[in-house]
Amino acid sequence: MRLEERFIEHLKSLVPDAVQAHYLLAVSGGKDSTALAHLFHYHQLNFEIAHCNFHLRDEESDKDEQFVRELAATMDKKLHVKQFNTLEAQQGSGKSVEMVAREERYEWFETLCPEADYIVTAHHADDNAETLLLNLTRGTGLKGLTGIPTRNGRILRPLLPFTSEEILQYLSENHIPFRTDQTNFSTQYHRNKIRHVVMPVLRDINPEITSTLCHNMAVFNQQYNFYLSEIQRNLSDIIIKKDDELHISCKKLLASDYAELLLYEALKEYNFTASQVKDIIKNLGGISGKTFFSPTHIVLKDREFLIVKNRGDEDFPHTLCQNLEELEALGFEIELLSMQQPPQFPAPQHTIYIDAAKMEFPVLVRAWEEGDVFVPFGMNGKQKVSDLFNNLKINRLKKKQIPILQIGDQIAWVVGIRADHRFRITTQTQHYYKITYHGTI
Repeated sequence: MRLEERFIEHLKSLVPDAVQAHYLLAVSGGKDSTALAHLFHYHQLNFEIAHCNFHLRDEESDKDEQFVRELAATMDKKLHVKQFNTLEAQQGSGKSVEMVAREERYEWFETLCPEADYIVTAHHADDNAETLLLNLTRGTGLKGLTGIPTRNGRILRPLLPFTSEEILQYLSENHIPFRTDQTNFSTQYHRNKIRHVVMPVLRDINPEITSTLCHNMAVFNQQYNFYLSEIQRNLSDIIIKKDDELHISCKKLLASDYAELLLYEALKEYNFTASQVKDIIKNLGGISGKTFFSPTHIVLKDREFLIVKNRGDEDFPHTLCQNLEELEALGFEIELLSMQQPPQFPAPQHTIYIDAAKMEFPVLVRAWEEGDVFVPFGMNGKQKVSDLFNNLKINRLKKKQIPILQIGDQIAWVVGIRADHRFRITTQTQHYYKITYHGTI
């Protein structure tokens, strides 16, 4: 069966009113989204096209935009184009360029065409397989094994059953031109390393590796859904909701063979980390009054219950950490790496790199204080932290909830926002710490 027919059959299995529905297609001009547009056009479906120009590749970005404009005109489809200054938006955000672009894209899509039934992206089977491998390397939980969802709210990904090779063959057979982003071939990015280095090796072992991984993800997804139903069944027996508080029975939790797992699932949405959960479990049989903090919530060890409540407008607690384990208990993930594993720049979201020689314990994690100064990364002069907050339009209440990482008497990181230049990696650096904050900023 030709790809066109397989595609429409799959779309109809996802969308009951596939022929009548109104779609908004995200089209970059690359092979996948161009094929997506042509498949929708071939079946005379009702769609509009949206294109984001992130201005990340100079004139090549403008050429992509022009290509999509011509494509929309040829198909006689309404086109939406938005210009983004993504590099400017990324400055001081603590996020990678890729993350900022993704957030900009989806925020715009959601507001752009409210009458659209579905927002459609061109993720395919190879993207899904690469995502699974990336999640595994990052230490994912079970959710990360389920891959990219075919449907997530209004977001629809009807190309997920099709491989990159099938899409290329479809374009070639129909003489359909498309744009090529040369950065897709650079192994500077983790996904490209998976695509161009890891996947070819796995394909030597198993020529059908993409379909194998996609089949596994379908199985994992069923298993994960079963896992969630069992977790909820068990949690409903040990949790009582009282107004805005959560009361977790210490006795029932301790009686379970899966106490740590259950508590982690109960607390993860409140921004508590796995290491904090371990610490709470250790203290379940202890005296009352022990308190644990996440960036957004408090867990109080009472006589019979763990009480979870919102921190509200409280300042981020001052905590002196004597070692890495205590720092990790506050939501920091820390890796000691050699320069033989060079850091990725720009750093991933909420991540900094610190020269290991400059990391001294104890370290202090605290709230911002009036008069705090630091040397912003990439600068030589000092800046008041309050001026940084004002430039980013962060209100006073929010300021006091943003953690400050202090090493010695110097601020090393306004967490999630800006690192200090004095702790940077230099040509003399032999080892460095990769520090990622998993709390909410």
